[in-house]
Amino acid sequence: MTADYKKYSLKQLENFLYDAMGAAEATPQEIYDVIMGVVEDNYYTYKKQASDAYELLALLNGNGEENISDAISRGNKVHQAIDDCMPPWGHSDMEALKYTDEEMDAMSAAAEEEEYLISRGYFKEDGFWKKPKTSWIVKIEMDGLTGDAYIPVPDDLSDIVGWDVDDELEWWDNKDGSYILRKVAK
Repeated sequence: MTADYKKYSLKQLENFLYDAMGAAEATPQEIYDVIMGVVEDNYYTYKKQASDAYELLALLNGNGEENISDAISRGNKVHQAIDDCMPPWGHSDMEALKYTDEEMDAMSAAAEEEEYLISRGYFKEDGFWKKPKTSWIVKIEMDGLTGDAYIPVPDDLSDIVGWDVDDELEWWDNKDGSYILRKVAK
């Protein structure tokens, strides 16, 4: 792909996204579904082509019918290793052939570690893993209609702790100007 064509393609993608996002009828979910559909379609298309290439390579390397299934089996193991440790849009299946078993194991271990960190709320910023936020400072707000005071719960906090709008919370005064909020078990 030449640099000019790459630039043209990316500009077209940008224009299409502006168009789709500006259309009142296109929802964010619909835009997401279209993008994911294209990515998945390309992934499975190239995965099939890679599988056919494995079979052809087996034949070209002098392997008869009795050895083709072995070559395909090896290819499927590489496919599985890729599927286990890489997102479909990360690398092509053929690219994985340049990695040793040790490198594939290391990539799988790294992917598992990343998955673990993400499940614990860690996030990547500027290439480094950042510890999840464990405290928030919010201002007390007043309801304009009732005059009641309330504390808005930030979305990232409710996502991390699994609180919903209808949940009942209890206060724990730490006697130092801070409080702990806990969900009341139902």
